[in-house]
Amino acid sequence: MEANNSYTERSYKLSKLILFLLTFAAFAIVVNINPVFSRYLFGLPIILSGILGVVGTIILYKGRNEPINEKKIIAITVNSAMVILIVTIFISNTLF
Repeated sequence: MEANNSYTERSYKLSKLILFLLTFAAFAIVVNINPVFSRYLFGLPIILSGILGVVGTIILYKGRNEPINEKKIIAITVNSAMVILIVTIFISNTLF
């Protein structure tokens, strides 16, 4: 059986990974054993999610001619939200 390796499928897999990393970051806040350690457990997944969001958006742009389905809508939503979040974090840290 041949695997479907379309741009939409790859971006959808990245969006699932982004959601997993965000869940891990939320769990790190809930546990919060040591504030210094929890800062890294929270910050690293957020930065990785932002990078994956940019990569996923680029992949989606390459597959812009593919038909629209549920996976593409989910990938567009998650990747775009992460790009907006990272840009907002960078702007807020730069200005304030």
